[in-house]
Amino acid sequence: MHRNIRVLALLAWVLFCLLQAAAPLLSHAASRTVWVGIFPLAGFHRMENGQAVGYNVDYLEQVSRYADWRVEYVDFDNWHDAAEALDKEYIDLVGGTPFTPERGKRFLYSPYANGTTYTALIAPKGTPFAYEDFKNFEKLRVGIAAGTPWHKSFANYARQHGFTPPPLHPFKDISTIRQAMVEGKLDAMLTTVTALRDDETILAKFNPLPFFFIGNPSNRTLMEELEQAMAQLKLDQPDLESRLARTHMWRSYQTPLTRVERDFVAESPSLRVGYAPNRKPMSWYDPETRETRGILPDILRLIGRNSGLRFTFVPLNLAEASLEEYFVRDKIDLCVGVMFDPCVKGNPVYKLSSPLLRCGLNLYGKNFFEIPPAAHLAVALPQNWLGGRTYMETYYPETQLQFFSNTEECLNAVAENKADLLLQNTLEVDYLLTRPRFKDISPLQGHSGIEEARVGINATVPPILLSLINKQIMEVDEKSKSQIISENISAVAGPLSLKDIVYEHRTLLVILGELLLFPMVFFAYVLYLRRKNRTIARKSERRLTNITNNINGGVISLTANARLDIRNANSGFWHLLDYGDTPPEKPSLADFMLPAEAQHLYQRLVEQREENTAISMELSLRRKTGQWLPALLRCTWSCDERHDASQPCLDCVVVDITDQKHMHEQLEQEKERYRIILEQSQDIIFDVDTEKGQYTCSPNFYTKFGRNGTPLFTPDGRPRNDQIVHTDDLPALAEMRRRVRSGERTVFGVMRIPTAQGRYIWCRVQTTRISKLDAPLRIVGKIVDIDEEVRRRAELERLSQRDSLTDLYNKTAFRERVVQNLPLTVQNGKTHALLFLDLDNFKALNDRLGHIVGDTALAEAADALKHIFRNADAVGRFGGDEFCVFAMGITRNAVTTRAKAVLQALSMHFEQDGKAVDITASIGIYMFDGSETSYEEALHKADNAQYRAKQLGKNRYVFHDDPLTEEELVAEQQLRDEQNGSAL
Repeated sequence: MHRNIRVLALLAWVLFCLLQAAAPLLSHAASRTVWVGIFPLAGFHRMENGQAVGYNVDYLEQVSRYADWRVEYVDFDNWHDAAEALDKEYIDLVGGTPFTPERGKRFLYSPYANGTTYTALIAPKGTPFAYEDFKNFEKLRVGIAAGTPWHKSFANYARQHGFTPPPLHPFKDISTIRQAMVEGKLDAMLTTVTALRDDETILAKFNPLPFFFIGNPSNRTLMEELEQAMAQLKLDQPDLESRLARTHMWRSYQTPLTRVERDFVAESPSLRVGYAPNRKPMSWYDPETRETRGILPDILRLIGRNSGLRFTFVPLNLAEASLEEYFVRDKIDLCVGVMFDPCVKGNPVYKLSSPLLRCGLNLYGKNFFEIPPAAHLAVALPQNWLGGRTYMETYYPETQLQFFSNTEECLNAVAENKADLLLQNTLEVDYLLTRPRFKDISPLQGHSGIEEARVGINATVPPILLSLINKQIMEVDEKSKSQIISENISAVAGPLSLKDIVYEHRTLLVILGELLLFPMVFFAYVLYLRRKNRTIARKSERRLTNITNNINGGVISLTANARLDIRNANSGFWHLLDYGDTPPEKPSLADFMLPAEAQHLYQRLVEQREENTAISMELSLRRKTGQWLPALLRCTWSCDERHDASQPCLDCVVVDITDQKHMHEQLEQEKERYRIILEQSQDIIFDVDTEKGQYTCSPNFYTKFGRNGTPLFTPDGRPRNDQIVHTDDLPALAEMRRRVRSGERTVFGVMRIPTAQGRYIWCRVQTTRISKLDAPLRIVGKIVDIDEEVRRRAELERLSQRDSLTDLYNKTAFRERVVQNLPLTVQNGKTHALLFLDLDNFKALNDRLGHIVGDTALAEAADALKHIFRNADAVGRFGGDEFCVFAMGITRNAVTTRAKAVLQALSMHFEQDGKAVDITASIGIYMFDGSETSYEEALHKADNAQYRAKQLGKNRYVFHDDPLTEEELVAEQQLRDEQNGSAL
């Protein structure tokens, strides 16, 4: 009966294992296999080393996760062959297809587009034709693939830009067109930017077109699954198309140089670029390689490679001559790393480009240092920093400036109390603060800003150079810029110097010095301890007593010779080897061991005899049946060397460790399996045991956050909150804990976790309770990095509220910001203020100097407003040259001060080609008093005040409640008289 039960149990276990093994196969078989046709189309999709790659492939990979598809790809020569296969139902889908009425009748289109392309005129690299070279487009010999719908859009484009479209020569497909271009029969082809290859360039791009997936009309179920998957995908990853396009088709987003720009680059000599030679890692001169290195020169070199401009770097010595003198004396054409200050008027000697690099700017001092009011502090500055002196004189005029050769010398001055503070950007300081001698220096809270490193351009250089450099700055992607920053910081962050090593180990060096003063005392003490230990060891040596047979093994006594003769053995040892009560004659342990193990054991006995220490070794013993038995041998010297020096012996215990070895092998396999799973997973796995107060997590935590995981509990077992998540996310953490303790098995939460550098990363945290409700809490969970997704959504939301040129609030977002702070309650004489600004003579600036200069003026005006008003205030652009500022919690005197600062900052001079225009600002101010009924009413009053400022001569500010001037009273009386005369 019991035997049958065991057989049934074994069969049930075998059946269970078979079902577990077949489950993944059944699940895989249940997935739909979708056959997708692809054809060579640059970065969109192609076969590479037998694998499908490109934009469309990555997009379908995301779709398949939602639709539960298994996608297989079929390669075709062109789109027409793929479409024919789709007609015959050889395949299920074809991607990258723009809509045309003819195709709409022939195929089913996906309801959602999976990307956007442009109609483009593409030519081989090295073509004599330039981008948007409309005058020469009529001479082009243009090919077009048969059946493509680009004729009308090209004709419209030609009509809009005033040129006659050249005749289009039809070809079978794009490959035959490319062959014709190689043979010189064609100059360009009309297609979409998705077809752009690395050996081709864009002459024109226009008419944005969405592209879709198409399927056979008989396969509606498949298209419905595609629709549902794409709808969910667009909700979960709204920026997927943009990311894939930037990855696979990034050249499609670049704007080539126009003919004017290309001619300028071709004729331009190598431009002399001034730089600070000792501002690591921003810019420095490397004497070993005799090269100019640094973040700013490398970004400029990247611009040169993209545009064709050539640069020669010239080190500057600002102690001998100012930057203006370098320009006036015609020693340099450009200067990289010029710091932009909105409170400083434009310089007539040079003009500034768009920001080449932005980084944080801080005052650094000793830990816990606070700036006392009206204190005359000494501030250290690098000698060759373009803009550091001006910044301090503008914002900290009471300080005393001390100049040093470089940033490291400035930090030394602060560490040695030769200076109180250091002003510098984070890129130049942070890598130095990792050195031990600067560990007591940190940035001061509340004294930070932004350093905008720009390119200063000599005013005598043609204006097109400024436009060209600004255009190329916009083309530099953040990935390349981040790589340049990382490489240069790695280059300067070398190993610790001897001075740093001495400082870090100063305590140890002092201790070693003290020990060297007493060598004899230390040596004598060591001899005493050694003699004492030997005496204790001799007293501790004794033979094994109370030999028992109730252990899983036996006890033997050995002679320490090469054969390891067995002097005595209990019955347990012989039963262990299956000899029972009839042991062999004159046995030796070496006869039952592997030769190599016997030799190794004897060698250990010889080596450790003098030390007289216990010996432990795992070995294999041969049973009488010939089978090998894993055993553990533990031996202790038992014979007194003075009495039996010729035959030293050992008392040993032999234990059968068969079960332990099996368990250990299983445990090691499980550990290895768990380690491999953790290493291959991108997520962070953690384990919390409240009973033991333990918290462990996978090594990915250190890789992600640069530090070890923070324990979730204090030493007394209470939950801890510090250094776990952002303080604003503590309620979410507490809610997760409450839900776990209330019995919920799986709980999710989204919160920010700090890195070792103080940055916070958005993460999705999932915990699963694995302990019973009545048992101490035990949970496991995982942490998933969603920082990029969260920040990208926040950035998209921010961009929807910003003006594209100035990065200020647009009109709608500005109104929402003001309405959120209404109605108003006046407290302690502080209220809100609404400032309405208009740039004077801006139309003349646009008409005489061009819209590019006008845009530059608007951008500089916006930057000035950002720096004058606080972060809590709202600054917006209403369109054209109109700006509006909402200042909260401010007095009338403070508003007056800021209005004067705005008038000073916006009084700007622009000059180009011998033409000059001065612009100023007229400001209308309305102080909220609680009587206004709406935002529109307040804006109307500020607008009226601004109109009065215009009428009074511009370049001034007027409060809404300012009394009328004598001129305004006379004008008003004249208006009344005219109205009365008209009435009579």
